[in-house]
Amino acid sequence: MLRYFLIEEYRRHLAIAKKYSLFVFPLYVIFFTSISAAFVDEVFKIFPYTSFIYLTLISTFIYGFGVGSFEFLGRSMEGFTLVNTFSILPVNAKKMYLYAFLRDAIYYTLLFILPMFVGLLISIPFSHFSVIQISIFSLSILFSMFLGYSTSYLSFPLYYRSKIAYISFLTVVFLYLLLSYFRILPFSVAEFQITKNPFYLLISLGVILSFSGIAYLLTPNELVERRKERAEKLKKYHLRFKDIMLAKEMIDVVRGGIIVKSTLTYFLPMILLFIFVRVLNSISSGDIYTPLSLTVMLSIFSTVIYSWLTIMDDYHYMAILPLSPWDMIKTHMKAHVIIVSLISIPIIIFFNLSNPVFLLPSFLLFYLNVFYLLAITAYLAGYRVTSMLFDPEIVMKFSLFSVVPGIILTISSLRLEWISYVVIGATATFMLIIGEMSIKKGKKKWVYFD
Repeated sequence: MLRYFLIEEYRRHLAIAKKYSLFVFPLYVIFFTSISAAFVDEVFKIFPYTSFIYLTLISTFIYGFGVGSFEFLGRSMEGFTLVNTFSILPVNAKKMYLYAFLRDAIYYTLLFILPMFVGLLISIPFSHFSVIQISIFSLSILFSMFLGYSTSYLSFPLYYRSKIAYISFLTVVFLYLLLSYFRILPFSVAEFQITKNPFYLLISLGVILSFSGIAYLLTPNELVERRKERAEKLKKYHLRFKDIMLAKEMIDVVRGGIIVKSTLTYFLPMILLFIFVRVLNSISSGDIYTPLSLTVMLSIFSTVIYSWLTIMDDYHYMAILPLSPWDMIKTHMKAHVIIVSLISIPIIIFFNLSNPVFLLPSFLLFYLNVFYLLAITAYLAGYRVTSMLFDPEIVMKFSLFSVVPGIILTISSLRLEWISYVVIGATATFMLIIGEMSIKKGKKKWVYFD
């Protein structure tokens, strides 16, 4: 059965990208890993080795956790896929979700971990790492990723059985990562990488197996939708938003638990990012961040939430309604702005507590970048954002139009002098023009559903 899950994953990506694209993405990983490894000595000059290891491996854990959560709480509910066939096949839901967990573990190992290992091997002439050092580091990354997978696997039955248990579990995970950042509690994989003591690796393996086993036991044999009496809210939401499609979207957001999921994929990484830059600031000779630079990073992370919104609708059904893809895209964009505002406004205020004079510029810069990234994403990827990752042409265009302005804004906002304001103003003007052009082109491009 696992073989069919892997075949389905392969065919899924062929359906949203070109045939060769699935094999091009690992080449990106190999290239950027080998280039980055060549500059690792420069990184260690400003960033202690132990702090770098903790940051890298905890970030890898968060990535694995996010990918797994996206599968179990998002993509598995997007339509009729193998994981949903327990209702018509002689296989229960418990086994189906175990197969989904194993599929993701295999798939992302081949897609990310193995290419990363190859990239590090290629960098040996420039980075002067040994094969043993690269092997140990790759093993640490692999175990950290699997810790994230298994934690997300365990969160799924908790989410299904009790929202309170799910939120409590996320809180415990967040607090543990927070304490690990400050070395109050050990992060087992990081300790293995630093000390080379296999005992920590055995602890990590035990946690992975324990979480996976508990998740398997807690997953029910059949997932029965729990019926709840819900008051009619469409009219109420329609009166509030003055847009029937946006009203329907926000009801789906509430019922689908998007706010809770966004907390995992957006709010949690941003809090950890803030802690990370504070740690960097404490060990560097000068300030390496400002409220404006953090606001730019905040707006870049906000794009994750848009991907959650694009999996809630069945576009085959939408295609028979008097709607165009751009109608759906425009609704997603409006809902995205509402959600990120609810989550981001408190964070931006928190960033500027020590220097309130930057509060208004921070908000302006945040919403400028949100508008720009939404416009680029909507034009390039349309209503199926998952196609972005596996189409090299889309990845290259998105990287060119999003990363470059983001880097310019971040660097310019680190040292606020008159030249910085000139560069920020010129970049903002460029982003507004490109964003407006992308909106106009998107309306013409996304007229029909695929």
